[in-house]
Amino acid sequence: MAQAQSSYSIAETGSKITVSGTSNLHDFTLVSEEIKGSADLYMEGSEITGIKKVVVTLKTESLESSKSGLKRNAMKTLQPEANPIISYIAFDMADDGKVSGILNVAGYDSDQDFSFTSKVENGKLVVTAQGDVKFTDFDLDPPSALAGTIKAKDDLQLEIILVLEEEK
Repeated sequence: MAQAQSSYSIAETGSKITVSGTSNLHDFTLVSEEIKGSADLYMEGSEITGIKKVVVTLKTESLESSKSGLKRNAMKTLQPEANPIISYIAFDMADDGKVSGILNVAGYDSDQDFSFTSKVENGKLVVTAQGDVKFTDFDLDPPSALAGTIKAKDDLQLEIILVLEEEK
């Protein structure tokens, strides 16, 4: 099959970003389903063979938690007033199947690689990327609460699910 460049936009529903971590007291999760962006990919049939450029953005304040205190502490750390957008711009795909790019959180750029899988589902390309990041990758101190008695660990897991619609 011939390799072709295809352009996609992120569908209005189905995409989400999940940030998971732990503290000395409990595990925590923040989720956003308000993701925007586009992807220019090299494809062979339904398989991604290369990346020209992928842009993913979300409003920092769109990260939600079922625990209001957790969201409040996360926003204190991320400072959405000064840094309203979180973005990932991918520009390369290594032979090991990882995507490479720049993740911008709280105004700080960090080179990040993520493993990913893709499949075609209901006529849309669904890409799931996963990787480990740290608060300190973005020059951030892990959040704490109750005068430091509850403190988040530096390590975080990031999962990005993108539902992509081909642009005609």
